[in-house]
Amino acid sequence: MFKNKSLKFLISISKRGKYRLGISGLLIFFSSICSLGPYYIIYLIIEKIIRPPFIMSDLLMLGGVAALFIAGQMIFSGIAMTQSHIAAYNILFDLRVALAKKLTRLPLGYYSDTSSGTIKKIMMGNIEAIEEFTAHNLVDLISVILLPVIIFSWLASFNILLALLSILPVFLGVGLQRFRMRIEKENIQKFFKIKSDMNTTIIDFIRGMPVIKAFNLSVFSFRRYKEEAEKYSQYWIDMNEKAAAFFAIYALLMDSGVLLLLPVGGYMFAIGKITLSTFLMFMFIGIGLIRFMKQLTSFGSNLTQIFKGVDELRAVLDVNEIKDNGTVSKLDNYNVEFNNVSFSYGKNLALDDLNFRLKQGTITALVGPSGAGKTTVARLIPRFWDVIKGNITIGGENIKSIKGDTLMKNISFVFQDIFMFNDTVIENIRMGDKSISEKKVLEIAKQAQADEFIQKLENGYHTVIGPTGVHLSGGEQQRIAIARALAKDAPIVVLDEATSYADSENEDKIQEALNALLKDKTVIVIAHRLSTIQNANQILYIEKGKIMEQGTHKQLLDLEGRYAQMWNMHKDAANWKIEHNELQLKHIQEEISW
Repeated sequence: MFKNKSLKFLISISKRGKYRLGISGLLIFFSSICSLGPYYIIYLIIEKIIRPPFIMSDLLMLGGVAALFIAGQMIFSGIAMTQSHIAAYNILFDLRVALAKKLTRLPLGYYSDTSSGTIKKIMMGNIEAIEEFTAHNLVDLISVILLPVIIFSWLASFNILLALLSILPVFLGVGLQRFRMRIEKENIQKFFKIKSDMNTTIIDFIRGMPVIKAFNLSVFSFRRYKEEAEKYSQYWIDMNEKAAAFFAIYALLMDSGVLLLLPVGGYMFAIGKITLSTFLMFMFIGIGLIRFMKQLTSFGSNLTQIFKGVDELRAVLDVNEIKDNGTVSKLDNYNVEFNNVSFSYGKNLALDDLNFRLKQGTITALVGPSGAGKTTVARLIPRFWDVIKGNITIGGENIKSIKGDTLMKNISFVFQDIFMFNDTVIENIRMGDKSISEKKVLEIAKQAQADEFIQKLENGYHTVIGPTGVHLSGGEQQRIAIARALAKDAPIVVLDEATSYADSENEDKIQEALNALLKDKTVIVIAHRLSTIQNANQILYIEKGKIMEQGTHKQLLDLEGRYAQMWNMHKDAANWKIEHNELQLKHIQEEISW
């Protein structure tokens, strides 16, 4: 029945509230019938007036019936809207949950190719548009389709010619609109793309405001924002200028019913073909028919916008995700092995035939230049992506055969970029795990060397932090992230530049927190500060997706290869800072003396 895939999708997602929507649609139909009642009462009153004798009691009775029609319209409409909105919000909830679950199952590569602005637009704007459709348009569809049929049939029982004249302009207008939509299909799709790009740019502009302010940029000097806004504005203007003639003719046709009914109906009344009451009825109800037909065309126009949003939502739901077909729910040990592992981002090969083993209870450090593939190695272990060749095992089990929740339960992360949720410190540490008591959170925070600064916050552990809450320093956020990992207490820990925000004041505290976290764990650590990984059980030097050198710190220095070169550069950089500072101080002293 429904050829449009988007409409099929909208109908399918309405199943949860189908009974409420069905009741709502039926009540809206009754409401619409009641809305026609007063018009018919007017027709009867005119009949009474032009066909004496006129009895006042009849007028009062008809007035009372009209009042009942109006009351019925309001009651039916109110109940219908209540039911449709309840159904719509239930569906809205289901959609948001389904989309959120889908987003958690997508590989991280999806987020590299898709901007956060686009995802936010889909989760907020597009779903809100679907709510509008479900709460209003879907139930109105019954009235919009059936009422014109009923009105036309009733009018045709009086005079078929005038009934056809009532809807002729609308059919011509709809035909003209469909013709325009067909020839402008590509331009309309391009317009939607430009609009989406502009919305994404606006969100990026707002999120990037600290950088924009720091570099003293204005709206007009922020090139991308300006270009996208101008592109959208100009394209909208061009589309409307080209369509001006269509709009004018369409508006004329949609409102020209009375221009046809008045002369033709007047002539037919003059020659005795119809009565005065019939003529006036067509003037009242015939024009009302045009109103319903205009509503139908407007409904179709709104669907075009809604379907575009639905297509974007369906595109996300159809993205290939990491399949959780695993059956293993218990691991015998926590040795991690990479066996001939290769991985690529699209056509770009990131890892090339990697083979290494992380023995349980040991620390393995990944070093190498930026873009070498270190972070990719760490994020393949929890299946943020799937390898294209080879396999990764934990406890001898291929990670693809391990249940998703089992895999994630056994791996903790401390990322370089730390996100704080807009919630209390307690909730940011236990991450929704209510089995972790507040007392336990306090013990964990002390282990993570975070208790001291948390206690100094206005509401202590109940202080709201995150985007709109209290701002924490980089070092403080890292200790919260370490506390999260401690709370999870997973046997495998991945550290991605976990000491990046360490300074002279908190480096020791972060190191103490890490010592508590890493005790008896299988650890893989990515570090640019080579001084922090000298005691690692093994160090892998990775370059261009390959392991170039492997061994302990001492073994790699004895090789006098790439790692030794990097180590020497690391020492030189540290010495340069000291010498540079000393020279600066000496220069300042000389200037003062002079």
